Amino acid sequence: MITVRAVERADVNAVVDLVRTTLAEFGIQFGQGADTDAQLSDLPDSYTANGGAFFVALDGDTLIGTAGIALVEPGVFELRKMYLRPAARGKGAGQRLFDACLAHAKRHGGRRIVLDTTEQMTAAIAFYERNGFVRDDTQRRASRCSRGYRREL
Repeated sequence: MITVRAVERADVNAVVDLVRTTLAEFGIQFGQGADTDAQLSDLPDSYTANGGAFFVALDGDTLIGTAGIALVEPGVFELRKMYLRPAARGKGAGQRLFDACLAHAKRHGGRRIVLDTTEQMTAAIAFYERNGFVRDDTQRRASRCSRGYRREL
């Protein structure tokens, strides 16, 4: 059974492993091209201290997915670190993680959610577009990303 909950300090090693592994799957090295990788070692405080939140998806006791939402300017939240283990993709965990982030943004006065990604992540891009995101390359923040998106709330 898949559950989604707020990240806990004890999850940090599993979160970093999942993010590192997923990035490597797409030829991206953890810690290069995005300042947000380093923030994972200080979860949950690195997100909650600035009005954001970070969530994990679990299948039983196994961490299978991550997603964070960070306040980047008043009313604007950035969706970050939304990654799933390959075996968990397409089974609803991503939607549940996104829904948790979306609810957090709305509860905290969000007017827009933005994100950046890379064109190799075609399944992720399709997911974002199904969830109402439109391409807006002005939202690219990380040098390793080639696409930006936004969704008005």
